[in-house]
Amino acid sequence: MRVIGTVLGLAMVLQGTAQFQEVQVAVLYGKGVRSATVMGTRGNVAILADGRQVGELAPNDGLRLTWEDGRLVGRSLAARYTARERITLRAPAGGGIRLRAVVPKLPERVYNGMLDVRAVEGELRFVNEVRLEDYVAGVVESEAGAQQAPEYYKLQAVSCRTYALANARKHAAEGFELCDQVHCQVYKGRAMHAPITEAAQATRGMVVVDASIRLIHATFHSNCGGETLNAEDLWSKPEPYLQAVTDSFCLAQPHATWSMAIPKTEWLGYMERKHGLRTNDPAVLSELLAHEPRCRGLYLNAHAPLVPLKQLREDWKLRSTYFTVRTVGDQVLLDGRGFGHGVGLCQEGAMEMARRGIPFTDILHHYYNDVHLIDLSHLDFFRDEGR
Repeated sequence: MRVIGTVLGLAMVLQGTAQFQEVQVAVLYGKGVRSATVMGTRGNVAILADGRQVGELAPNDGLRLTWEDGRLVGRSLAARYTARERITLRAPAGGGIRLRAVVPKLPERVYNGMLDVRAVEGELRFVNEVRLEDYVAGVVESEAGAQQAPEYYKLQAVSCRTYALANARKHAAEGFELCDQVHCQVYKGRAMHAPITEAAQATRGMVVVDASIRLIHATFHSNCGGETLNAEDLWSKPEPYLQAVTDSFCLAQPHATWSMAIPKTEWLGYMERKHGLRTNDPAVLSELLAHEPRCRGLYLNAHAPLVPLKQLREDWKLRSTYFTVRTVGDQVLLDGRGFGHGVGLCQEGAMEMARRGIPFTDILHHYYNDVHLIDLSHLDFFRDEGR
């Protein structure tokens, strides 16, 4: 077996024998938080200022965090703490940290592990250092909710773990590894639903690799509308494991169809301004007002200048690039299928497959071509085999 390239994100998870470590995730990322309160869920929370322990936060106390006169300030009922660079909260074993943004006001979240607080341009930045498997369970609950079949949770756990490791350097320049937004993976803190934590543990350490034993980019979307896209159709770069597949399982799901009405004058004006089309030409007009694809395509029209469907989706905030165009009176009606970019795993299709009792490994291979499920502890072995 010839191994091409190296596995990304090893610093986060692997040290020779593939031991599990922590992942650093910026939480409430981009929310502009200027004041927040933290509390413990069980036992005393250690308080560190610039790396030195300065106190503990009792279970019945809270710590209000602000940035004042060039310093981080933490105020509890019992004491006041200051730091030049960071204040760190460390939960005891079995305990967690409750975080509630005060300015702006946001819902409370609970995190395992440690919470590191710094100031960046007058705003508070929170980085949760948490065990990989706790993070995976939190992402699965945030992405999938609490009403799915166990096989889907296993599938999502493997996908989330793989995605996290393959993208672990996404925010390296900012001093952490991942964020909690869609840009990385949605992460709202500790998983509270037992079947999800059980699924994360049942698949502990499992990741997906391609034929060259590289972690795949385990991309997913809400609903493919019956057919996924090739990676190169969206991102220009082909990936052998991200090839189009048909999917009948998602067709009756909540995000399978959508529609939008646009005034004909706005639609045609956009085509003239943005794409340079001559809408007074009958042949051009026909393509713009009567588009009926038999399968997923890349362009709205067949004659230059071509109109990329992904550009239309971006400009008109469409749910997908898979739609028909028709006219009714002075309106252009878009009748669409699916929700999301359409590459990789279709979540609603996978959910339906899991409800029907299909094993998560079979679901995985349905959406990703020629991939292998492997334990992290075996990666070094397979890499050595390829040398």
